[in-house]
Amino acid sequence: MHPTLSAAVLLASLLPSPAFSTTPKHHPSSFHPSAIITRDVAIIGGGSSGTHAAITLKDANKSVIVVEIKNRLGGHTETYTDPATGLAQDYGVQVYHNESTVLDYFARFDIPLGQPQYAGNDANYDFSTGLAVNVSAPSVQDLGAGLQKYAAFLAQFPKLESGMFLPDPVPEDLTMPFGDLVAKVGLEALVQMMFSTNQGIGDILSVPVVENARVNGLGLVQQLAANSLVATARRNNSELYGKAQAELLDADSLLLSSEVVRSVRRESGVELVVKTPDGVKLVRAKKLLVTIPPRVDLLARFDLRRQEREVFGKLIDVGYYAALVKNTGTPDDLVIYNRAPDTPYNLAALPGVYTMGPTAIPGVKAIYYGSQRSNATYPLSDDFVKGEMIAGIKRLQTANADKFEATEPEFVVFTSHAPFYTQAGPEDIYAGIYDEMNALQGVRSTYWSGATFRAQDSSALWKFNKEIVLPMLMEGL
Repeated sequence: MHPTLSAAVLLASLLPSPAFSTTPKHHPSSFHPSAIITRDVAIIGGGSSGTHAAITLKDANKSVIVVEIKNRLGGHTETYTDPATGLAQDYGVQVYHNESTVLDYFARFDIPLGQPQYAGNDANYDFSTGLAVNVSAPSVQDLGAGLQKYAAFLAQFPKLESGMFLPDPVPEDLTMPFGDLVAKVGLEALVQMMFSTNQGIGDILSVPVVENARVNGLGLVQQLAANSLVATARRNNSELYGKAQAELLDADSLLLSSEVVRSVRRESGVELVVKTPDGVKLVRAKKLLVTIPPRVDLLARFDLRRQEREVFGKLIDVGYYAALVKNTGTPDDLVIYNRAPDTPYNLAALPGVYTMGPTAIPGVKAIYYGSQRSNATYPLSDDFVKGEMIAGIKRLQTANADKFEATEPEFVVFTSHAPFYTQAGPEDIYAGIYDEMNALQGVRSTYWSGATFRAQDSSALWKFNKEIVLPMLMEGL
């Protein structure tokens, strides 16, 4: 299913944007040569996809400019360094697949990798009441058997490991709720684990199978079965982005704390007016790579055409939030899973906490919270989530006075990852939304990467860039 441009839409795509013709100060002719940046590729977003693409293109001797709205690269990769001890703790991206794309990328920056550290004693509590919950964990044998069944199911759709490339017509097995597939194939032993490995997807039992398979796909199944996931040896995933940032800044290839305010995208190239801390710049590039979530409101300055508005307007997303908290009153080595006593598989109701567990920093816990799927770009306010996190910890203290101390929890850091896990509903998946999105690649010199087009997983995103997006983009450069 590939959408076609009408003659009128095609003609419109080749004409200058009204923003340039009606705003003299932003007309290309108004820019001093010192404020004009000419590059092979302009990249919007300096998260996992955008940074990897910039470095890969730079290594291929292509000139780039990355426009990042934050004052740092890294996106969902966030690390806190304790000023008292100097210890670093990641509270965003945690682990990676043990595969060549990942290993080569870290080796390029001379960053050592090792096995993830999962120190702690597991416990199950209901954060809504503070009470302990008796949960029956599946055996190692049952987990292994479940992974084999799931791998056999996923092997029917090999293109899913490359991106959101679905058969046409889309099989019902990919659009049905994941909970239905669990019952059909016998994957009950995997549900609790996948609820943890795929945090931020929303209610995992009701999401379409193909959406869960973005992260919980064949690649991750193989990594889990072989126990081969890796992490940075220094517990500092942001080290990669710090080194990439320094390199890109040195090459005049990065605009931090910057955002696009006007744009024209044509088949012959793109022009972007970018507001930066050093004034307004005009970026001229042969091609554009967009890696931020394609929410219509976030792309308002990119002269979207009707076909783009229509397809991106169907997408939904999730609110996902992380924090480091001190004075929780719970033992440093305790990993607390939020479980419910009366739900299928004892999964916590959302919105709610996923887990609260140890960090490398004594007295500091990491806590993660997720919302249901939503049409809103920002489903929950930060203040609401913070309040719910603290209230849950206080309920644990009150209901377990013999085990936990009564304290006043304090945030060390808090971050919102919304909009997170941008995805589609079953009806739109069946109707071919991902064919429509993939057909946008290259239209008006614009290419797309990021979690919406692949997965909320850095390892998968880097492979997607390397094997799918960048080869297309580099044709003709």
